[in-house]
Amino acid sequence: MKTPLQLLDDPQLDEILPEVAALRGVQQPPQYHQEGDAFIHTRLALEALPPDADERVQWAVLLHDIGKAKTTRFIDGRWRAWGHDSVGARMVPAIMARLGLQHISDHVAWLVRHHHFALSWGLGSSRPLSKKQRRFCNQPLFPLLIQVARADAAGSHGISDKGDLIGHIERQLT
Repeated sequence: MKTPLQLLDDPQLDEILPEVAALRGVQQPPQYHQEGDAFIHTRLALEALPPDADERVQWAVLLHDIGKAKTTRFIDGRWRAWGHDSVGARMVPAIMARLGLQHISDHVAWLVRHHHFALSWGLGSSRPLSKKQRRFCNQPLFPLLIQVARADAAGSHGISDKGDLIGHIERQLT
C-alpha cells in the first residue's frame, strides 16, 4: 500500500480515493488559505509531516478536509465549509474499509472529527484551558491530534492562528 502522500500523485487517485480527488478546485477563504484549493492544502499538510509519522496521523491528514467537497459554500462574501469535520469523519469508515485499513478507522475518524478543536475553543493567547478542555486533552489520541492540527496549520498559508493556538494549548499542558 502506498503512503497517503504517494497516493496524491497516483494516476488512479480518482478511482482509489475519489473523496480526496474531489478536493481539487474546492475553494477556501484566501485570507486563511493563500496556498489555493483544498487539494493543494492537503498536499502541503501531508508534506509537513515527518516521514515516520504514525500511519493514523498520515491518513487523518490526508482525509481531514474531505468533508469540504460536500460542505463548501460562498456565504456572506466568504468561502465557508461549516461542518466539514463532522461530514468528513462520517466518510472515513467506508474509505478505510475500502482500503483494507479498518483496524485504524475509528482512530482516523476521531482525528478528522476533531482536527479543528483549537479553533472551536475560542481561546485567546492568555485564556487558560477550562476543566472540560483539559479532560479532552487527556484523551489517548490527543498527542496524535496535535500532530494532525500542526500539519493542518503548516499547510495553511495565510493569517491563520492555528499554530499559535496549538502552541498555547501545549504550553498549558506542560
